[in-house]
Amino acid sequence: MSTEQCMRLILGPQSPAHNIDAAMMAAGLPEGTFATITAGWQEAENDIDTLREIVGRPLVDLRLYARADDVFRTDEALAAAHRERQNRLKEQQRLYRLRLKQLAVAARHTLRADGDAAMVAAEKRHAIAQLRALDRHHLHRTESIGRPFGEQFNVTSSPLLARHHEEIREVINGCSVVLISGGNVAVLLNRLRLFGVDSLLANRHVVAWSAGAMVLAERVVLFHDRSPQGRRDAEIFGTGCGLVSGHVYFPDASHRLQERDRSRIELLCRRFAPDTCVALDNGAALEVRNSRVATAVSVRRLSRDGRIVRLRAA
Repeated sequence: MSTEQCMRLILGPQSPAHNIDAAMMAAGLPEGTFATITAGWQEAENDIDTLREIVGRPLVDLRLYARADDVFRTDEALAAAHRERQNRLKEQQRLYRLRLKQLAVAARHTLRADGDAAMVAAEKRHAIAQLRALDRHHLHRTESIGRPFGEQFNVTSSPLLARHHEEIREVINGCSVVLISGGNVAVLLNRLRLFGVDSLLANRHVVAWSAGAMVLAERVVLFHDRSPQGRRDAEIFGTGCGLVSGHVYFPDASHRLQERDRSRIELLCRRFAPDTCVALDNGAALEVRNSRVATAVSVRRLSRDGRIVRLRAA
């Protein structure tokens, strides 16, 4: 199957109500066994009985979280290098967050500023440009930190990773569709990369929701305006799998974004442009074929005027 023929069906959270079954039926997905990736659920990985009942298809879980645990127990050098990489990435995220806070506050104040229209517009553009420059720097740093590990331990250089990769490839090749659930986005993306699964998905139909939707994009953005720890500015986490271009996904946006704060919405929209910031709430279904939106049901996007409006198919 060519990449152009593959479909990405991107859904909102599957709670409190699920729409995966109706969305798959509307999209005309093929029959057969589905592979599932539930690594974001961590210790609850492979607890797919309810999902199997909902989708009504045979399911086989790829067990990426359990496979990673097996690898870390077996290969001490790989495990140590992985821990070192993760510690450095966490430190990089902390330093980025320190710088981001002040720039984001300044940008929001600038977006709310009154005065000479031309002068204010110029300062708004520069404030957003500063944020975008920091985001680019952070992406570059995270890629630089991750590159040595990826070059030393990958599915071509490590026999252990190669064995798991081949087992996963055989399962995926025997399935008509791959489902990617939510959970911890960092764990999910990490396990996908560890076993080279992102490359195996390029020519497969993929259905993803919540964190699973986030990792399909070229950039993964963490966000939460209402977290228990207090309001946090949206932050770049790293590069995603790049299976869908031109979008950044914001699951459960109605609960996690302050939609009435138009300066915050405008800033997000302009900061991550030219990508479209897509709000995926419970009940949303977005069908992407050949990098174009084929259908969009209950899907919204963030706009430059600070509103969240309906996303329309191309």
